[in-house]
Amino acid sequence: MIICMGLSLPGFTQVEQSNRFEVEIHAFDKPYDVINGGVDGILLVRQTDERNRKGDPRFELLSLDTALKTNWEKEMYINRFWEYRGYDYSDGNYFLLFKYHRRNSRDLKILKLNLINGDTVHYTIRNLIPIELTEFEMTQNAALLGGYFNYNPLVIYFNLSTLKSKVLPGIYQNRTELIQIKVDDDKNSFVVIVSEKTFDKRNTLAIKTYDSSGELIGNEKLEPEEDKGLIYGRAAEFDFDISLLAGTYSTKRGTFSRGLFVATVNTNGEQKINYYNFADLENFFNYMKAKRRKRIANRIERKRINGKKIKFNYRLLVHDIIESEGQYIMIGEAFYPKYNTSSSFASSNSVYQGQSNYGSYFAGYRYTHAVVIGFDKKGNVLWDNSFEIEDVLSYNLDQFVHADIKDDHIVLLYMYDNEIRTKIIKRKEVLEGKSFDAIKLTFEDDVLRDTHSEISGLEPWYDDTFYAYGTQQIKNLKDTGVKLNRHVFYINKVKYR
Repeated sequence: MIICMGLSLPGFTQVEQSNRFEVEIHAFDKPYDVINGGVDGILLVRQTDERNRKGDPRFELLSLDTALKTNWEKEMYINRFWEYRGYDYSDGNYFLLFKYHRRNSRDLKILKLNLINGDTVHYTIRNLIPIELTEFEMTQNAALLGGYFNYNPLVIYFNLSTLKSKVLPGIYQNRTELIQIKVDDDKNSFVVIVSEKTFDKRNTLAIKTYDSSGELIGNEKLEPEEDKGLIYGRAAEFDFDISLLAGTYSTKRGTFSRGLFVATVNTNGEQKINYYNFADLENFFNYMKAKRRKRIANRIERKRINGKKIKFNYRLLVHDIIESEGQYIMIGEAFYPKYNTSSSFASSNSVYQGQSNYGSYFAGYRYTHAVVIGFDKKGNVLWDNSFEIEDVLSYNLDQFVHADIKDDHIVLLYMYDNEIRTKIIKRKEVLEGKSFDAIKLTFEDDVLRDTHSEISGLEPWYDDTFYAYGTQQIKNLKDTGVKLNRHVFYINKVKYR
């Protein structure tokens, strides 16, 4: 059963969910991958368990417009030796990536699907390197395939016109890590950010700029202060003259974040790095309860009076940086790995003896809060704020909090357990505290059988519109013509008004 309909909402709703799409699936079916096409819509892709006589799996593809109405549907059988590895969208086409896994072949395949009708073009990349893929990005005329070979990063550039591939220069080095591939179609260029080591073996970041043909046109390494190392970063802006990065710093060789940095660097090698200790941020600790926050503030003040270093260690995910009217907005999410303890009792042969066994197991990553920073083109922090997200526990390190930037305020949103949680800020002020809106269901008498969903997410779509997606188990005892129980994959169109 496939259902797509609009939803009528109360007059004063802040989070508007104007459209919903759902398709019924079986409980053990694989969920759909949701490929974001922006104003061109969405493509759903799913590899099913059904196979043809050759053993090739069947893929379902479903194209939706921005009203979540179906543009086209198609199915195809993909050779069983081609492993589905990733996807992207660029310039009116969807792209699916496959890797051959037979007889030690390293070949790759790209399927290009036309947005309008789903017509497909196949590209085979004859590859001699057994790359472990981690990144897949499309430019206007090429595919960028990032990953690792012998524990060292590399990026393969495949030209869609000439059908030739090459390894990008300047990346394959010892003791480095691939951090980001960022494409700018407007400037006909892209950057690759990798972690490297300074001459005294401190962590730092290097920015490698390439033109549209994959030629290296810029290579700048950041030089942090002697007692610091740069452990992660994202490009805010880049061109042929200057680049702007923001991320996290630590001690010389540390792995925990001590604070945030914002760096500017130009092609002449001139660079400036501004550092912001977590204690320097006005609202970083606002996720804590009042008493604990006060204790932290007193501790910071005592250390400052005594001239001692202020040290806070955090694990922080830094996400893509948003540019808005001359300022940049960075979101980072703090987390820690959570372990639970389990015990079992094993009896011995004697009725008077026994043995208890205790152990711990990984229960997921517990998110504590998101920090939101606004900074200018010179790397100066203009304001900071935070959003408490201590209810999130996830086995994957994914981005949860997103920003919807309005004229004079920012809406922070994330989804968890079938609810959209929001907070409204204006620079360092909080205009509205945390609020909760349930994911809208299709029928009036639909009820969730379980609020927790193994598959769910909230992603920016186009302009100030988002989409929520996931799987749900729904029961309906009243509406006629509706199944008593159904298991669905859904997409809701989300907009804050």
